[in-house]
Amino acid sequence: MLHIKNLDLNLLLVAGALYRHKNVSRAALDLGLSQSAVSHALARLRVQFENPLFVRTSRGVSPTALARRMQNDILDLIHRAEQLGSHRTEFDPSKASDRITITSTDYFEAIVVPRLLAEIHRAAPNLTVSIRPTLGDIPKGDLETGKVDLAVAGFYSKLPEGFYQAHLASDTFQVAAAKRNSKYGAKLSIEEYFSANHALITLQGDFHDDIKHRVGSKHLKRQIIYGSYSFTGMAWVLQESNMLLTAPSLLLKQYQRYFPLRVWDGPIDLGKIDIKMIWHSQTHEDPLRKWFRAKLKAAFRVAPSFWLTLASSFLSLST
Repeated sequence: MLHIKNLDLNLLLVAGALYRHKNVSRAALDLGLSQSAVSHALARLRVQFENPLFVRTSRGVSPTALARRMQNDILDLIHRAEQLGSHRTEFDPSKASDRITITSTDYFEAIVVPRLLAEIHRAAPNLTVSIRPTLGDIPKGDLETGKVDLAVAGFYSKLPEGFYQAHLASDTFQVAAAKRNSKYGAKLSIEEYFSANHALITLQGDFHDDIKHRVGSKHLKRQIIYGSYSFTGMAWVLQESNMLLTAPSLLLKQYQRYFPLRVWDGPIDLGKIDIKMIWHSQTHEDPLRKWFRAKLKAAFRVAPSFWLTLASSFLSLST
């Protein structure tokens, strides 16, 4: 007989999602976990109950006879546990006094943080927010120990077990140059793009470049003469140079609010980035951090249209 002290009750949430969806991918999406994390949790359930519980079918997964017998008990246990949460005192952000620490880039600071802070400090005046630089990898250890509450970026790779993620926004890439650089017309040609000198933003400020193009037998590659780690500092450099910069569209629109720059769509497909926030399971149900994540997600929903409108207004006044 399986003793409750040996049962990880969080695994029952995975079983509940598999009962509902009968599909590992959809269960993972419902729980905000990676597919591999759900598969791993299912493997642990199988060990604890000494039964496969859910077996693969042509349409997903199907519960075994034992899993069907346990279904009502498991779903009822999940429901009762959720009811326990309703007895907690409702969270009041105006009384919160804490710090939220985020690892990210200055792209995130330029695009969202001003609007986010205005909203946060209206509702939670005693809450402080700290941004630390990300070094390219998910800060797994700091998230696990609580030194960092959230990691926000568009380049994090595989989600480790025990972590959650949520999509915040997608952004495309465009090309910018100083407005005084009059050699370019209304559209940027492939020849102009690949014959120009380029600036590049990377986390380390290095010169690795993955934008290449083939025209017939010719392989075109950018000539990069300047690299920087700073998304915001590049604006000053760009408007005093003849370089082209390929960067996220929302960032370039933000540049245009303060600097005389021109922006074009790329002459080739420059791809896109998907910005995500990542957090550890230990803070998943924390009321303050749960509230903050919702505010951050809302700020990203508003930010693109908000700043595009401002940028359009700026351009109409300056032309």
